[in-house]
Amino acid sequence: MRKILIRMALTGAGFAVCAGIGAFCRFEYGAPDKTCVLCHEIRASRERMAASPHKDVNCKACHGGTLEALGDNLRRAVRHLQGADYAKLDSRFCLSEKQVDEVSARCAKCHAAEATQWAAGGHGRPVANYLTNTVHNATWKPADSCLRCHGMFMAGDLEDILVREGKVCRFQDTSREARRAVPCLTCHRMHAKDSLQLYSRAEQTSFPAQHLHLQKIVAADGSMVKRATDARTRLCASCHAANAEGVAGSGDDRTPLGAQEGMACMDCHKGHDLKADKSRGRCPVPKCAR
Repeated sequence: MRKILIRMALTGAGFAVCAGIGAFCRFEYGAPDKTCVLCHEIRASRERMAASPHKDVNCKACHGGTLEALGDNLRRAVRHLQGADYAKLDSRFCLSEKQVDEVSARCAKCHAAEATQWAAGGHGRPVANYLTNTVHNATWKPADSCLRCHGMFMAGDLEDILVREGKVCRFQDTSREARRAVPCLTCHRMHAKDSLQLYSRAEQTSFPAQHLHLQKIVAADGSMVKRATDARTRLCASCHAANAEGVAGSGDDRTPLGAQEGMACMDCHKGHDLKADKSRGRCPVPKCAR
């Protein structure tokens, strides 16, 4: 009897191992439409992806292989058993700081030129360049509002991220210092027909750039400044904004004035490094002084 039980246990264990290997191979090498999308909670994301510029990109290119996604899938299963409302969670951003960095690294595999330009520009600099900038912090006291643009994906409030010692600030967790100030997901959303979108830290979701509010800017003489209304200008102006009164040149406002009034941001700033000198010789304004 004992031998029979041992044989049954070994047979069951062998069956479980074979079934596990089979399931792994199916999900690792099978088409997403035959594997991942079988889960009804993922179907909506896949449908949006099918209408996006990344429709031909395999799920694994961004989410990693079966073993890499195992932890996320187990958490999803637990939330499912707990009765999570996926209709609400579907639009909510759920990636961790580390995962945001991993997505940027995966973007770079296909968008190598753009990633190189971005890393060399202001948006690709370490977040420590901004949040612990001694010159800036000596004039402006760091506040949670700083995280709206410089730390969108960081968990916690400013007091959870920085330690203030007089006018000097430092990171509580030094591993955060090297994180890029404006990662790819700040301005892009993968599962969307229009991938140009701005991530909102407050709402924890992204909004299409074309629908973003464009602040009214007032010149020194009190007149309203003419502004471009294209999607990219709206996206840029969401962070590069003026003070609450909309005074031109205040805050981090970059609204073109003078001969460049009314021009769009991308009329001068080409590529992901955003250096305006790339536009020389292509300026749309006749006799534009540069």
